[in-house]
Amino acid sequence: MAGFSGIVVAVITPFTPRGAIDPKSFKWLLEGLVEAGVHGLWVAGTTGEWTSLSPRERGELFQAAVEAVGGKAKVFAGVAGLRLEEALEASRLAGDVGVDYVFSTPPLYFKPDRAKLLEYYERVSEASGKPVYIYTIPGNVGYNIPVEDVEWMVEEYSGIAGIKATVEDYTYLGDLVRVVKQARSSFTVLAGSEELLAHMLAIGGDGIVSAVANVLPGIPVATWKAWSEGDVKRLQELSKQALEARAMISGLGPLPLAIKSILSRLGAPVDPRVRHPLGGSVDASRVSLALCRRYRGHLHPRLPCVVEDEYSYQYL
Repeated sequence: MAGFSGIVVAVITPFTPRGAIDPKSFKWLLEGLVEAGVHGLWVAGTTGEWTSLSPRERGELFQAAVEAVGGKAKVFAGVAGLRLEEALEASRLAGDVGVDYVFSTPPLYFKPDRAKLLEYYERVSEASGKPVYIYTIPGNVGYNIPVEDVEWMVEEYSGIAGIKATVEDYTYLGDLVRVVKQARSSFTVLAGSEELLAHMLAIGGDGIVSAVANVLPGIPVATWKAWSEGDVKRLQELSKQALEARAMISGLGPLPLAIKSILSRLGAPVDPRVRHPLGGSVDASRVSLALCRRYRGHLHPRLPCVVEDEYSYQYL
């Protein structure tokens, strides 16, 4: 059976001014991303501030995502939890509303051995009734999963469908593709950042999960098209744009705050509010204006770019 491949967006979780989940804003965001041509939506992950969401709130997001995309993109549901019971509850909610996949970081705080790690992913997958993705993000979790452990788990359990690796180690990504895909060719390897897309495709990987694509879905979608058409010059141009855009956006602060602030500044119905332990505010005017001027054709298709109009009126 073929595995997944494509562009996945690590979507933000919009909140109302009172701090509740904003389903209308979430629907607006997701429908536009599907319109832009992305292949999947990564719901309640790091960019979605999963650690501040209860299982019930995540269940609301999963249901809203399934309804918004209408089968036009795959829905990946984040079910990690500080307690196993929390992860299993989120997994059951994800399965009940019909997501395509569930994903989870490995257990936090204590590092399990490979047998306990496999048991964790087995239970998450079985609770949801869905294939599970490993989500390794050592900068946040505190440890990485060795390639040989991923290979062993994939060989032992067919319910593990793939991995998202948010790492800076190109050798690790290459070894996942080389070793684990040899163990199971349908196993999906996704990198955790948009600037790695061309690299992943070149080494036989399957795509990326991009946070910046909340604002600029057109860059990875166009990169995917350039690769499929063998347009090397266009691929180089887009890869450079991905690097530049990532630096501009991440320079504002934590990605959930930066992305929400930019979306709000560009006229999206998205409040820039984030939950504890994130917080504060950033002035996204300058970056938002630069994005409008440099990458207008790659922005979320429903963004009106109001900051550009305001700038024109101000300085005429």
